[in-house]
Amino acid sequence: MIEVSGTVMLDGEPLSGCKVGLFPDVTQFDPDRHGFGFGLTDESGHFVIQHPQGDQGIYPGDYKVTLEAWIDQDGNPVPPEAKPSEVPGGVENVLPIDYEASDTTPETVTVKKGEPNVFTFDVSSKG
Repeated sequence: MIEVSGTVMLDGEPLSGCKVGLFPDVTQFDPDRHGFGFGLTDESGHFVIQHPQGDQGIYPGDYKVTLEAWIDQDGNPVPPEAKPSEVPGGVENVLPIDYEASDTTPETVTVKKGEPNVFTFDVSSKG
């Protein structure tokens, strides 16, 4: 597994509580060569990608990047373990909707062996 980390910025400011997802950008998924991973940004917007089975890192390859940072109706961040659909009063993603799904996100990365895989995503709230 290759270590992957980085920072998420919203309008030039670090974004905390953002779920970062990396999904293989392939036509045919091979579980022996591909995987997906997730991270959560801290107060400084920093994240580290982990494989769903708990290993830190991800396989080398091309990935589509999803970004989600949910807030409740009062503007408070939704805890990462909460399901947005179950939050009373509803939620809103502070990031443009295109970033929520791997088939619509404009963000992609290539994870390479033997190189630093540190990425910065600076998203405009305007979309």
